[in-house]
This record gives sequence, C-alpha cells and structure tokens, in this order.
Amino acid sequence: MEGSTSLDTPPPIPAPTHPVLYRFWRGVIRLWFAFTFRKIRVLHEERLKGPEPALLVASHPESFLDALILVAGFERLVRCIIPAGLIQGLLQPLIARGLGMIRFLPENRQLALEGCCALLAEKAALVTFVEPGPAHPAGGSGLANAAASIAVEAERRHAGNLGLMLFPVHLFLPVGHTHTRELLIDIDQPETVQDYISRAGGIAQDQVQELAKHLERRCQENSFRLQPAELAEFLGDLEQALRDDFQEECRSHPARKQKLDGFELSGFVVQWAEQMNYLHPGLLVSLRESLEAWREARRMGALHRLEVEGAGAWLNWPVGRGVVWLESVAGFTIASYGLINHLVAIALLYLTGLLKKESGRDKIMEWLGRGLVVLGCYVVEVLLVARSWGRRAAGYYAPTLPLSALYLWRYAWLLRHQTRLALLSFNLSAESTRTKRLRKDFLREINEALNHHAEMLALPH
Repeated sequence: MEGSTSLDTPPPIPAPTHPVLYRFWRGVIRLWFAFTFRKIRVLHEERLKGPEPALLVASHPESFLDALILVAGFERLVRCIIPAGLIQGLLQPLIARGLGMIRFLPENRQLALEGCCALLAEKAALVTFVEPGPAHPAGGSGLANAAASIAVEAERRHAGNLGLMLFPVHLFLPVGHTHTRELLIDIDQPETVQDYISRAGGIAQDQVQELAKHLERRCQENSFRLQPAELAEFLGDLEQALRDDFQEECRSHPARKQKLDGFELSGFVVQWAEQMNYLHPGLLVSLRESLEAWREARRMGALHRLEVEGAGAWLNWPVGRGVVWLESVAGFTIASYGLINHLVAIALLYLTGLLKKESGRDKIMEWLGRGLVVLGCYVVEVLLVARSWGRRAAGYYAPTLPLSALYLWRYAWLLRHQTRLALLSFNLSAESTRTKRLRKDFLREINEALNHHAEMLALPH
C-alpha cells in the first residue's frame, strides 16, 4: 500500500510500477550491495521463469532490507508485501514506491488482501514473509497464515482457474562475524494452490488453516538449516556455556546457595533455536561460530594447563623459571651464531633428503651420510676463513663449529620443552581471561537474539 506514511490513514495499494522505474531502482540496489561486498546468489531461479501468477513465501521474518535483497536477487519483477511501519525515513518510501511494494497497516489487512488478489489476477509475482509466533498445542504457529489467506482468496475469486503457484523461498543471510559474505536465496519446489485446496475441503477457513500448516512444514524444510544432530549439539554447548557462567557467578558470590542440580535450558530457548533454524539459519551459524571460538579457547586453555601441571617442579620454582628465561635470552646470540654456521649444511641435508627420518633406511649409513655432509661444510668454511683472514683466525674458528652445533641443538630443545612451557605458564591467566570474554560475548549475542525474538512475539524479555 502506498501514499502517506502516516499511521492514521491506510496507504492505498500502489498502481503497477513502470518496468523501467523498477529496473532503475533494482540496479541501484544491486550496485549498493556490490559496494558493501555482499554477493547475492539465487539457487534454482529457473523455477520462477514461468508467466503464471506466483506467490513467494519467504521463510524469514519480514524487514525492508530483506525485501530489497529479494528484489535485487530476482530477474523477474516481484512486488513485496511489507508492513508500513518497516518503511521509514525519506528514502525508503521513495524506493518502495519505485519498486511497487505493497505496504499495509495491521488494522487494514483486508485492504491489502484486496490489492494482492487484484495484482495476482494480472499474473504478478508477489513476495510475502512469514510471521513468527508461539507454537499452539493443536500444531502450527500461524507462521504462514497471511500467505495462505492470500492464496486461497485469490483462487476462490477465480473459481480455481487462476493457476496460482506457491514458491517457498529460503534465505541465508550472514550476520555478525560469520566467514561467508554471500547472501543466498533458494527457490524451493513450487506447488499449485488449487491442487492443494481441492484436497482440503470446501470451507474457506479450513482451506486457509490447512494450507498454512502445509506452508509452515515447507518453511521448516529450509535447505540452509542445521541438521537435527548439529542443532542438538548447539543446544548442548549453549547449556554448558550457561552452566559455566552460573558456576563463575556462584564462585564470585559465595553467599549464594543456588545449585546446578536439574539445570537445563528453558522451553522458550529451545523453541527459539528450533524456529531460528528455519527462519534465520544465518543467525544460528554466526552464533555457532562464536560458540566454536569459545570452545576452542577453552580446549586449548585446558590443554596448556595440563602441560604446565605436568612439566615438573622446575616450573613451580621461581629460580627454575628464572634460569630458563635467562638462558633463553642470553643463549639466543650463541644459537644464532650456530645457525648461521650451519645454514649451508642444513640446506644440503634437506635437499638430499637426509633430514627426513625413513624407517626403511639403514641407520648407520644415514648418520654417516649426515656426518660427511656436515664435515664437508666445516672444511669448506674453515678454508674460506683461512683465505680471508689467515690461518690463525681459521684455527680459532674451527673449534667453534662443533661447539655451536651442539649448543644450537641444546637451544632448540630448550625452546621446545622449557621456554614454551614457561611462556604457557606465564600466559595462563591471559588465556583464562580471553576464554571468559569469549563466553560472555557469546551469551550476550544469545541474549540479544532472545530479546529480539521476545519482542516479535510481544513477550516480556
């Protein structure tokens, strides 16, 4: 519905938009998405190529941005049905008018229904969004009631001869810090409305209810959703994160008497996760990535703590740690000298394959070959020093070669077995802080998503 943006009077249904004006605004929107590094990819778009009237049911909560994504993605001209309250400011009404969007007020749904039926009679393609709601004991949540009402009414007005096609449309919209940058739209297998209505009975209300339940089942088959095992794992990890957070709160407030016995996720959280799995799988993917970051940080922290605890008494003794730090710093120069002296020998051993440990090779011949390569490099290096700085300098230089090699070996062992553990011990506190921060960030994202879901359902936070 178009016209005034005031909520006092219902905006009228827009006249069919001019194709040139529609393509202009669609081009502008596509250019804007390209500049924001968001690529829109439509899967199975060939299913929408037919000339018949089409009603696309997007399994995603309605928003003006999502309507623009669908307009930018489809080659066919589509008219989005969207609440007037979601179109705000000065530019959005202008864009909505150019794209022929159907705006409606909640109290004037009948007027919007009239306009939708008129447009479908002209072979138009309309896009409507699902409306999340709490589950009913009888089954269903009223998710697709609006779409079902439009479809049934449009067919009834043409005595079942309209040939209206229903297309479930699934969206994957990345949010937050998710790695993918693609906006994915999947056009699911279509259904003829009249074929389904004829199986549902002759009463219009019953037809709407049955079609709405059927559409809801189709929406729940979102091709981007997490599989049941993955969703169960996500909920289990979410519960563990909440347990850890609760335990930390109890440790910081010893006077509290709460216990973790019987601690489990509320039904509201489980229902939210199940709905978001097909309404907004991109959100769950983003939350999963935050969860995986916390889990990996926790796993690495536990592994490092075990390594530190099993390192021995020297790591718990300040003098022992001090000796390791001192040698790590002071021995760096000697180790660097040894590395420079043996760069050529190491390169030759690598190129000849003598650095690799192969079980099928004779050990005596293997070590003999390594020794000959190193001794040959020593001879060449000593001769070069003698030629450049004299025999006395070569006499001083020659004994440093095997000694620096032995210390280089010792220093490499020190870095792997003691310096690394000393560094891990020093960094344990920072790792623990980072793990807690990642958990807090994840729980904050969960709380924001739950609060938004509660707002959509008109429930208290």
